[in-house]
Amino acid sequence: MKPLGAILALLWILFGITGVIWWMAGDGAFLAAEMLRFAPPEDTGLPAEEYPGMGDMIAGYLTGRAERFQYEITGSGEEPLRCFHDYEAAHMADCRGLIRLDGAVAAVSGALALALTGLAAVRFRRDRRLYRGLRTGLRMAAVVMGSLLAWALIDFDGLFITFHRVAFTNDGWLLNPRTDLLIRLMPEKFFVSLGIRGALRAMAVPLAIEVVARIAPGSVKE
Repeated sequence: MKPLGAILALLWILFGITGVIWWMAGDGAFLAAEMLRFAPPEDTGLPAEEYPGMGDMIAGYLTGRAERFQYEITGSGEEPLRCFHDYEAAHMADCRGLIRLDGAVAAVSGALALALTGLAAVRFRRDRRLYRGLRTGLRMAAVVMGSLLAWALIDFDGLFITFHRVAFTNDGWLLNPRTDLLIRLMPEKFFVSLGIRGALRAMAVPLAIEVVARIAPGSVKE
C-alpha cells in the first residue's frame, strides 16, 4: 500500500498546482490587479480604466472563453486602437495551449486522485503503509519543488528563460518593451508575484496530506 499512498499524494499535489494555475489564468480581476500593481499606466501607456477589461480579455482567451486575443481602445470619434501586434497574439496562442493543457492535467489528476482516495478510504484506510506512502510522496514532491525554489532564488532569470525555451518551440516570447504592450503589462516582477501567490495557495494541498498522514494512522491498528 505504500506505493499507492505515494501515488495518491503526488496526484493531489499535481492537482493542487495545476488547479491554482488554471484559477489564476482564468481570473480576469486578479490578473488586472496584478498588472496594475506591477505595470502601472505610466509604464505601459494603457489607461488605468482599461485594466479590468484587459484582464478579462486575457483570462477569457487563455481559458477558452474567448477565441480572439486582441484589445481595442475606442476614443470619441476615432478609429479603435488595437493594443497588440499579430506576433504578440501568436505568442499568447502558444500560452493558451499551455494553459489548456494545464486544465486537462488538473481535471485528469483530480479525477484519479478522487477515485484512489475513495478506494483507499473503503479498502485500505486501516493500513498504516498507506499513510507512510503519503509521507513518501510528500518527500518526493518536496525534493522537486525545493530544487526549483532554490534555482529561482539563485538565478530566477535562468529559470525563467529555461522554462520558456522548454515550453515554447519558437522565440515568440522574446518581446521588446519599447514596442510591445504585452511585455510591458507582464514584466518579470509580475510573474514572480504570480509564482509566490500560486505557491502559497498550492501549499494547502501538501499541508492537508501531511495532517492526514500523521493523524489518521494514530487512530487505527496495524
